[in-house]
Amino acid sequence: MALGRGFNLFWQRAFDFSGRSSRREFWWGVFANSIIMVLLLILLVVSLTCLQEVLNPFSITMIIVFCIFCILELIPSISLIFRRMHDIGKSGGYIWVLFIPVVGFIWYLYLVTRPTDYYKKDYHLR
Repeated sequence: MALGRGFNLFWQRAFDFSGRSSRREFWWGVFANSIIMVLLLILLVVSLTCLQEVLNPFSITMIIVFCIFCILELIPSISLIFRRMHDIGKSGGYIWVLFIPVVGFIWYLYLVTRPTDYYKKDYHLR
């Protein structure tokens, strides 16, 4: 799987909360969207710091574009995490681990890097 394929799968399966996503599909999707997020963030910071006026039309446009992208990416990201949890034999509810300060993020990284578990229960696939 390549970067473009990961990006396409990320958006094509945006509302699929019941399947599985392999480690490769998960990380390519995360990587592709991270690139876009970083580029938008760079443009936003440049527009706010390098131009004469702080709030010029380009800065306002970049703020709006950045916010829209973040909102649009939210549901597909959640569904990707759900599918990744299903792939390791866990319930999608493990997404709540992310809300535990510090330890939760470390636990989440451990979970998403685990290999596929074919022997665990297939959640939501009946």
